[in-house]
Formats: sequence, structure tokens, C-alpha cells
Amino acid sequence: MLESILGALFVSLYALLWVGLPACLASWVRGRRGDIARRQIALTDALHGRLGPIVSPVVRKPLRGPWEILIAVPASRPLAAGPILRVVREVLGPAPSPRDAYRVALTFAPGSPPGSEARISGLRTAGWRGRAA
Repeated sequence: MLESILGALFVSLYALLWVGLPACLASWVRGRRGDIARRQIALTDALHGRLGPIVSPVVRKPLRGPWEILIAVPASRPLAAGPILRVVREVLGPAPSPRDAYRVALTFAPGSPPGSEARISGLRTAGWRGRAA
């Protein structure tokens, strides 16, 4: 009797370990990817609606740390940095918890002319921080 109970317990734990755990992990990964995609789509739609299709953000969520929003500002429109940050702030807004904190990094688009960073260095906002909605 005790052997059958222990056997059933062993089989149950084995099944939980090899079936339940990977299923939970897969569900967590799908949810995480969905959150990233939703934020990126919302931000892209807002930026394109306000400024036209001049920039496309890349949204990332490291396992530890705040959300990361990477945006390459076109060198031909350096003054777009301010409106871009305003749109990001409107879309992501203030966070109710530290879990929703975010960091925005503005860089110059690939192919920017040499020295463009020096000419408009006052607009670089790689260290700008805010909170997400």
C-alpha cells in the first residue's frame, strides 16, 4: 500500500517537473513577448501619427531592470528629439510601480554625417528616464 502511494507520488512529481514546468515557462515567455509587442506597437503608432514615419522605436524588457526604448533620430531632423520624448511620455506616462519604469535612449540613425553628434550634442538624451503607464 505504501509503495503504491509513493509510486503515485513519484510519477506525479515527475510529470509536474517535465510537463508542468515547461508549460508554465512557455506561457510566461508568450506573455512577456506580448507585452513587449503591445508597447512597441502603441509607441510606433503614436509616433507615426504625430511625426510621420520618421522613427521606429525598439522596445526591450531585460529580465532585471526597467523597460528600454531605443529610438534612432534621423540626422536630418535633430529637432525631432523633443517631440519624440513628449510622445513617449504621453504613451507610457507615469508608472504606478517600479516594475513599469522605463529608460529611453535616443541615438542618431545609421548613416548620419560625421560630426552630427557634436553639432547637436545638447539634444542627446540617452540618460533620460521616466515611468511607464
